[in-house]
Amino acid sequence: MKPRIRLVATPDGVRAEGDKEARLGHSLGGDPLAEGPPPEGVFAAWEWDGERLLVRNDRYGMHPLYYRADADSLTLSPDPLALLPSGESSELDDDALAVFIRLGFFLGEDTAFAAVRALPPAATLTWTPDGPGIRTPSLPVPGPAALTQADAVDGFVELFRAAVARRLPAEPYVLPLSGGRDSRHILLELCRQGAPPRLCVSGAKFPPDPGADARVAAHLAGRLELPHRIVARPRSQFRAERTANPAQGMGTLDGAWTLSLLAFLRRHSGIWYDGIGGGELAQNPSIELIRKNPYDVTDLPGLADRLLAAGRTGAHVEHLLGPRTRVLWSRERARARLVRELARHADAAFPLGSFFFWNRTRRSIALAPFTLGDDHAVIHTPYLDHALVDHLASVPHRFLIDGTFHDQALHKAFPEHAGLGFASAVPQRHGLVLVGHRLAYLTRLLGHTLHAERDWWRSRDRILQRLLAAGRGPGAPQRVSRLQPLALYLLQLESLAAGRTV
Repeated sequence: MKPRIRLVATPDGVRAEGDKEARLGHSLGGDPLAEGPPPEGVFAAWEWDGERLLVRNDRYGMHPLYYRADADSLTLSPDPLALLPSGESSELDDDALAVFIRLGFFLGEDTAFAAVRALPPAATLTWTPDGPGIRTPSLPVPGPAALTQADAVDGFVELFRAAVARRLPAEPYVLPLSGGRDSRHILLELCRQGAPPRLCVSGAKFPPDPGADARVAAHLAGRLELPHRIVARPRSQFRAERTANPAQGMGTLDGAWTLSLLAFLRRHSGIWYDGIGGGELAQNPSIELIRKNPYDVTDLPGLADRLLAAGRTGAHVEHLLGPRTRVLWSRERARARLVRELARHADAAFPLGSFFFWNRTRRSIALAPFTLGDDHAVIHTPYLDHALVDHLASVPHRFLIDGTFHDQALHKAFPEHAGLGFASAVPQRHGLVLVGHRLAYLTRLLGHTLHAERDWWRSRDRILQRLLAAGRGPGAPQRVSRLQPLALYLLQLESLAAGRTV
């Protein structure tokens, strides 16, 4: 069970319930509750001394922590569902959900629930019987630095080396390794500094993933003469997502495939390395989308519309919306909320890269390691080293837009491995395998509804009936493939909002 504290001001004094002190995540070289800039690491911490609650988190707000401030109380937990009133209904945040159902992640400090907020980055939250107070600096979104391309690449290489040197392991460890750039760079640098893992391990993803991650990772491990193991993916995507959605606080549609991999790491290693931040900062996985939709501060509504259309569910989401939710979670509400967030990144060197880092990375990608992972493990995140982030965030847009910046740094640092490709170059697998996988998902969803969650069939917005209707007509396989995970999410969310467990 995740830690939780609830403080209530009464005429007889403050009633404190739960954990009066908590240290979550891992900080480097400093007390997470000390005054001054946050230390390195990904963490959140609080302490109640009987008169005052003090809460602080890491520079980027990557460690999940949520709060609920009512008239005379405050509740705090890394699990937002622990902040909902037991057995009572909870109001949803319709503007936040209008964005989420299209993009698959929340913006800023939004959550699915109107009364629950995520703690902002580098925040200091205090609470006394007089009420809460919160201090947080504005987002550090530096403009472009006066760098040549060679300077930018060299700076990446050297600062990454320093970041890893600050995070060398104190004991034997297992390294999660994909076929991408971020974990490859971590592995090669650890080996260069004389600290190779005792084992590399790769997880398998759900179709239409072609399985190239594990193959490329195995090839790299073999070159380095390191043992490598592949952990099978969860047997059922439906069951994995049914578990992962509430475990991640209903904050993302991703992460379920990592359940088996993270379980393996919990059993075999007390130190992990995670590549979070590397993609969004150095070689954005959405670079093709960004190229096609350049940031134009004079037309943020138009940009917002294009991002929403290109999002996780795109236009398909309209098939799940009924008369009520078409109004509450309308495209117009999503656009207005997204425009406000996009505007915060206008001065960044790479505005859309900054937007994805502070939103998708922070509010979605960070959830798997820090909610599904091990609360007791030391999870090192070298790409979030403060000096490295400051450098990457100030690399001029023109050096990043071709989508090869991380490749250049890797090839500069480790030219002997420049010929080894990346898993992202392998096309996804479609056809009968994917059709069978999606059909199994739908069958399990309907079976679970029949045997365990009959209220889902009577959903206020007839979500299941709309999902089945979306399976008719041209383009049905792709449409249903996109909508099934969202349909499950919305059914679980409806149960939680009504005060039921999932």
